[in-house]
Amino acid sequence: MSRRELGLLGMGVLAVGAFGADGAVTTAQADLVERPAQLAGRVAFLQVVAHPDDDLYFLNPDIADSVRTGAEVTTVVLTSAEAGGGAAFAAARQHGLRSAYARMAGEQDDAPWRRSVLVTRGGEAELCELGSDSRVRLVFLDIAMGGYTGSTPGDENHTPLAALFHGTETTRPVLKPSESAITGGVYTRDQLVGTLTDLMDRFLPTVVRTMDPDPERRSGPKERAWLTDSGVHTDNEDHTATAWFTYAAYADHRARRGPSVVRLDAYVGYGNARWRHNLGGASEREKLRLLGVYGWADQRNCGDPVGCGDRTVGGNAARPGWSQSTNLRHVGTTDWLRLGPDGRLRAFAAIDGRAVVWTETAAGSGAFGRGVGIEKARLSHQNTAASLTPHLEVAVAGDRRVQLVGLRATTDPDQGTWREEVVVAEERSDGGFTPWTSLGTPIGPVTKDATAVGCPAAVVDGRGTLHVFARNADMSVSWRHRDLTTPGARWTDWRDIGGHRVRDGLTAAVTRNGDVELHAVSHQLWTWHIAAGGAGDPEVTHSALPPMGDPPTVHPLRGGGALLATRAADTGILTLMSRPSGGAWRPGDTAADAALGGQGGFGVVAVQPHVGGAFLAQRGERGLVEVVWQPRVGVADGVRRWLSGPGPILRPSLTVDAHGLVVAAAIGPDGSLYTARIDARDLPRTLQWRPWALA
Repeated sequence: MSRRELGLLGMGVLAVGAFGADGAVTTAQADLVERPAQLAGRVAFLQVVAHPDDDLYFLNPDIADSVRTGAEVTTVVLTSAEAGGGAAFAAARQHGLRSAYARMAGEQDDAPWRRSVLVTRGGEAELCELGSDSRVRLVFLDIAMGGYTGSTPGDENHTPLAALFHGTETTRPVLKPSESAITGGVYTRDQLVGTLTDLMDRFLPTVVRTMDPDPERRSGPKERAWLTDSGVHTDNEDHTATAWFTYAAYADHRARRGPSVVRLDAYVGYGNARWRHNLGGASEREKLRLLGVYGWADQRNCGDPVGCGDRTVGGNAARPGWSQSTNLRHVGTTDWLRLGPDGRLRAFAAIDGRAVVWTETAAGSGAFGRGVGIEKARLSHQNTAASLTPHLEVAVAGDRRVQLVGLRATTDPDQGTWREEVVVAEERSDGGFTPWTSLGTPIGPVTKDATAVGCPAAVVDGRGTLHVFARNADMSVSWRHRDLTTPGARWTDWRDIGGHRVRDGLTAAVTRNGDVELHAVSHQLWTWHIAAGGAGDPEVTHSALPPMGDPPTVHPLRGGGALLATRAADTGILTLMSRPSGGAWRPGDTAADAALGGQGGFGVVAVQPHVGGAFLAQRGERGLVEVVWQPRVGVADGVRRWLSGPGPILRPSLTVDAHGLVVAAAIGPDGSLYTARIDARDLPRTLQWRPWALA
């Protein structure tokens, strides 16, 4: 199969094969949205990782899905990753990574690459371009990884790359892998940031991906420390430092480039193994196959004296428990498509580090204007800058005016610091927004640590009080609120409201009587009930439900009760549960009644109730938008699914427009908004999707 054919498959035609291969829902019908969405603008992906397997373990299937689009895909590897094996081992790992990328591009494992030398601010790097398609690239900086050190008890995994960012090491040398044409060099902190900035300037990505800049902490001194931990951090410090350098370069690149559509996504590293797995089906199998290619599992004779891959991985990539999941650091929510005060739909997203809104041209028209930033971009021409992470929580008050809540990241390599803070912007009566107000960062009640804060969840209750929640460093939940109906009312202080080993990905909803329910998952579902206005102490309950692979989305029902959509642990199968008013969650009469197939994706799921059933939307197989309709919640009969859209996406949204049409929305990797509508007023007679539309 040619690369052009692979690219076309990635844009939506592959949906036919995906339906044919998925037998999880035997009554599902394989339907395609008419004319699957084609991306409107230029798309380019750039990944920055520490070692030549981080992308395969932690970022895939996103990279493989990106290659399938036919877009430019460039991965930058910072260290030589010699890991005590020296120059030959470093070269073998790079050979394995080239083989894995060749396989993603539909070529033979030992396909030829064009290898050349790039002059960087720190010396020389190696540029590898796939011989059959120069849009697939690898860049190796080959900074010596060195040995782990640490003087702090319990933090013996302190890495030289992290020390370079913090300033406790001033330089790091280049380690020349065997067979490489580079001559060496030395990187300072500024030179590494400058090199990454130059690479972004050269390849002009629309999506930048890197590792987790602020990994989870262990939940307390009693939790077992893993060999891969760095102190209380649940990840390798090389991964974390790579993210810090990437965020700094991203800020500098944005300052040079000006307002654009470039987005920065971060991915969880070793922490994947601490939660139930979320991948299933073809996505998990492909991920393991590519790791097997990298690990030289077939022991083929490739003619390379250093070897054909990383023998320490070999064919045993599943053993550590990292490969069976893919998790975004900033989980986000799916309620970012909302009706405005005048009945027009509005979509909100964080693009290029700032909040952007698209507005429907007329109520129910299905046509949207261009995205508009809610405030002027404030970009520094230094590598120190603040930017919104790619997550916005949209809380709607009774007058349908919006409260935007986000997470703002600030990196300062000159000081060796990184921090995140919760911020809020309020819609004014004229349709504009106030400047961002910082709510600071919730403090872990035990550790007094102000790091590892989760994505905020927010909701406006029936009395007009805005509630903001965030997971804190101790993996419990913190809460602030403010009365929007009283001019000049102040925010309460952050208050810890409990929870144990809570996973990031909170979901909040307003009940029929105007109170607030907050839901979070750990090994069970935690639910906080908070009276409207925020008076009194929250009531906390636990529910024992089937294990979840991703955080749930909870949507209230008009008559009381709620729906819960999630992805089943270890299989990735979509699952929908219901709860009657005042009752308990009902997973379904049988497991099959709750399972809706769709094993290809990861991340939070959107849900929109409809009559006695519901529509769900997820990031599905090949990164496309998968929409599922279940006519009756808890009953498997009649389920239908559609796979299409502008992949690879992050998280879709669902809502109902002014004319009663169900609308699915997604932000493409080109930074554009795409929407599709279905007339669901007279089901199943009118169950027909209208084509995807570009804002």
